[in-house]
Amino acid sequence: SSTKTFGSSSNRFIGSKREQLYGKSSTSLRMVLTIPDTIIEQASTQKLVDDLIDESVRTIPRKPVMMQFDPTSSSIWRRWRGTVFSETWAECLKNMAFAFVLYSVPKLIPQLKENLQGFQILWGQLLSVTTFTLTFFLNQSYILWRKCYSLSRRLQGRLNDLGLTLAAHASRTTPSNPLQPSTYTAGSRQLLELIARYIRLFNILCYASFTRSHRPILTPKGMRRLVERGLLTPEEKDILVNAKIPATQRHNAVIMWIVRCFLDGRNAGHFVGGSGFEQQFMEKVHVIRAVYGGVGDELQGRMPLAYTHIVQVLVDIIIWLYPLMAFATDMTPFLGILGTGLLTLTYQGLFDLAKQFLDPYDNETYGKGDDPICVDTLVAESNSGSIRWLNGFNEMPVSEQRIKSGELLDYQLPLRGYSIEDLAKMEKDKIEKELEERKKQDREAAEQLAKRAEDERLKKLDEISNSTTSETISALNHTSSSANATLDLTVESSETFMAGNKISVQEEPINNVTAKEVDDAIEKGPKVHRVLSLGDGRPFTYRKESIPQPTELASQPTELT
Repeated sequence: SSTKTFGSSSNRFIGSKREQLYGKSSTSLRMVLTIPDTIIEQASTQKLVDDLIDESVRTIPRKPVMMQFDPTSSSIWRRWRGTVFSETWAECLKNMAFAFVLYSVPKLIPQLKENLQGFQILWGQLLSVTTFTLTFFLNQSYILWRKCYSLSRRLQGRLNDLGLTLAAHASRTTPSNPLQPSTYTAGSRQLLELIARYIRLFNILCYASFTRSHRPILTPKGMRRLVERGLLTPEEKDILVNAKIPATQRHNAVIMWIVRCFLDGRNAGHFVGGSGFEQQFMEKVHVIRAVYGGVGDELQGRMPLAYTHIVQVLVDIIIWLYPLMAFATDMTPFLGILGTGLLTLTYQGLFDLAKQFLDPYDNETYGKGDDPICVDTLVAESNSGSIRWLNGFNEMPVSEQRIKSGELLDYQLPLRGYSIEDLAKMEKDKIEKELEERKKQDREAAEQLAKRAEDERLKKLDEISNSTTSETISALNHTSSSANATLDLTVESSETFMAGNKISVQEEPINNVTAKEVDDAIEKGPKVHRVLSLGDGRPFTYRKESIPQPTELASQPTELT
């Protein structure tokens, strides 16, 4: 990550510059807030700045804010990275080697054991004081760590509140159709996106002010790269750089940009709300200022040096004097050496853990720094929150017109939703409704076809009647008389084609068919064609595709078409 990259690549460089400026110190490490900008600028490279920017523009974090774990004992025992084992194993080996050497000294100094008679009493009293002091010191260190974490989360939450409040009060369009959702107006949408970008910029500059991992962003090289990467306009960059404030206070200018955009947008009508709306917004801004100011205050006043010094002395004395106590009480060399390692693991491990709690953002890279508060994750989550409310409220399902008219019955749903039985019944009703609708559509289609066929029939009849001559009538009479012996009646139904005096229309048998009865049957089954009469009054049917001609009737007396 960018944190580990900067910590590993430039730690030695910054440490040497510290020694040149402040001299060596074995009791304390200077924090990032006191490192001159020139040192940070020299340690920063374009690749480092690009890596920081890549992590700072993410909206989905790559890892959790702190290391996660399985709470089972077997899983915890198997962990190495981020545990007291990885932090203290080297010290354990050193102290065990010291104990081994101490057990070899009596061969050179025989009277040493006599001089240590009763030493276990002194060591026991020191152990009691050390145990109480160390546990209380660890508790105070954890309180600092937890407070810094809480302040970071509060900062993230109040920034989200700004986005939520502005998105809720942004002016919206009035759709022509009340059933359509409303959206932001063009002006309010642009202003919300601008404020969201300022929130992301503020968040990056804020963490860069009190964390060493993101400090290179505040350097001239980092500010230029922000412009090149499209996170800052050249005008905005010039305003921040030329402002008469320290580089670590530039986020204060950005928060004022956000406030001014809100006030101007409200005056322009892009935000709708009364004086209470403005008061609430300003209150959120004041909380943000107090929160990020509190983080720097906590880091600068984390723990007095004297308190940390006495705890370090007590822990070292207890660990170093344990081999002497073991030797004075005739403890076997194996138990003496092993006990030294265990005591180092516990007491030195607790003290190292307390020191890590005093550096929640891993500014000093004390120890391995495997489990600090992940700043990249906090920044990514805040970036996501800057657009969450803007995009989430882009469309409002219930329009203002429907709310005013009270037409909200479509949105009144059961308190506990629908049961499985209700869903089954609703599905059954839906299927029946679809079937009924399909039947209705079929009937309408059949009626349209019947009407079209009737229109075609009348049209053809008119054409036939206009072209009828005496020869056509004579030929028709001749044809009907020749077919008299074989033709009784031909009827075409929707399903079958039958000849004779027995037909079936919609599964209803009709016997002794006459022209009138056939017309009645046609009304029952609209797909049966209308029946015409032959020259001698005997009925016959025809298809709408072709009209019978006298020659056809003469050649095919039994299958009239």
